[in-house]
Amino acid sequence: MKKLLVFTDLDGTLLDHKTYDYAPALPAIAQLQQNGHVLILNSSKTQAEQAALREELGNTAPFVVENGAAIVCPPNTPGHNGDTTTATVHVLAADYPHIRDVVQRLQQEKGYRFRGFGDMTAADIAQITGLNHPAATAAKQRTGSEPLLWEDTDNARNTFITQVEAAGLQATQGGRFLHIMGKTDKGAGVQWLAERYRQASPTVTWQVVALGDSPNDLPMLQVADVGVLIANPHRNAFAIADIPRLLKPNVPGPQGWAAAIAQLLNEAAADNTGKNEE
Repeated sequence: MKKLLVFTDLDGTLLDHKTYDYAPALPAIAQLQQNGHVLILNSSKTQAEQAALREELGNTAPFVVENGAAIVCPPNTPGHNGDTTTATVHVLAADYPHIRDVVQRLQQEKGYRFRGFGDMTAADIAQITGLNHPAATAAKQRTGSEPLLWEDTDNARNTFITQVEAAGLQATQGGRFLHIMGKTDKGAGVQWLAERYRQASPTVTWQVVALGDSPNDLPMLQVADVGVLIANPHRNAFAIADIPRLLKPNVPGPQGWAAAIAQLLNEAAADNTGKNEE
């Protein structure tokens, strides 16, 4: 039996870039759930932020936080350690205090102009992102990454990234922020969880699908069986390579997300019908 293991970015992909609305995707999400497919959130957002959205969506699957910095596995899901009272958190790279130490040291030494979430109040973050105050507060609860609002030149940014990498970290450009984190990415989260699902359900043929709209989504599109690049008129074009199969819906945000998932659901249903007839 073929099942979809769907990993999705949030801002600009499942969520509208400006309004954070996901209503157009709800029918497709319902179809995924009704047919036994799995939807996994894979975002730059924190555990606290994604937990709230998962509750709204009725989603009980594991989820990848902060661009692959950590994976959260709720009870009774692949990757969970068996304690039924709490989720298991697997940290894949450097922790938040270390990352803050590195970026603060570089800023003090070189005079770079940027603000990290650790420098901002929840009100600051709400004003920049359009999030409400509770959501902005949740965004400050970091596990393994620091988003920076870059306020310096492009040349300074390039030099800063080189120095971050020399310190054993990396920089990933998201839709709004430059994310500083350890040596991991969204693709690492996809591979880690896909392997756990294959181990947990060896009779299922899992087709790994990844949907995203920004450069920080490329690693997960590249390791998926099917990558979906969601149109986003608010971001600059970027190079796309090494994706086995790429879908490019011609409408942005949750509308494009729904269209791509509908296509893949139809393909999976046809494949399963053909196998049943055999």
